[in-house]
Amino acid sequence: MIAAERLDYIIEKLRSEHIVSIQVLSAKLGVTPMTIRRDILQLEEMGLCQRTHGGAISTSRPILSDTPYDQRELLYVNEKQAIARKAAEMVNEGDTIAIDSGTTTFHFAQALKDKKNITVITNSVYVLTELYDSRQINVISCAGILSRSNLTDKEHGDPCLVGPLAEMIMHRFRPQKAFIGTTSLSLVDGLSNSVVDQASMKQAMIEVSSEVILLADHSKFGHVSSAIVGPVTLVDYLITDSGISDEFEKRITELGVKVVKVNP
Repeated sequence: MIAAERLDYIIEKLRSEHIVSIQVLSAKLGVTPMTIRRDILQLEEMGLCQRTHGGAISTSRPILSDTPYDQRELLYVNEKQAIARKAAEMVNEGDTIAIDSGTTTFHFAQALKDKKNITVITNSVYVLTELYDSRQINVISCAGILSRSNLTDKEHGDPCLVGPLAEMIMHRFRPQKAFIGTTSLSLVDGLSNSVVDQASMKQAMIEVSSEVILLADHSKFGHVSSAIVGPVTLVDYLITDSGISDEFEKRITELGVKVVKVNP
């Protein structure tokens, strides 16, 4: 089992049981206790748990609310990749699509690389560079102010272009579909983001697109971040993993959102 999968497993145990044992995890995952200690130390540095003698306890902090990009990239990797592959199936030849910044939308961009005759409009620096060599994809950048939010160092941030200029450029287009991520998703407060400028850019993409497809793993549900993007009813499709609860799926479907579930 690779490190990212171990972290996902430990996080799920912390969420469901609130306490984990190093010895139990070591036996279950087939790795040494020292490896589990390193994993727990990494999760503690992310603020997701607190080490105890022989294990760790959950801090009950909402996952991913203000977590740096390089740390978010390690969480729910299999879920994000499965979501990205399913989202790519919704892109047809000739489509013009908008993609915002984030770890799940980056995986989505990777899943698009073999597509032909599509146009991608994005404010994500990572998406721009990922699609650079895809000659069959027309890539348009929303030029603007470089946001370095959630930057732990210059190599591990979530660089994207935001501000009035980026939003003005976005409003010049009419994409068939917008593929966006979110920091948090609440049935009451809707979509929200930890960075105000990025929330405004998501709003611009939503406003000009015919369909809005939200890419979000189940860890985002039930949380609220500081900058509100808009209500759940702005979303046409939610592509998520099988970790979504039956109650959350039922209630969001009642609000008119079509839920597409994938198995990692």
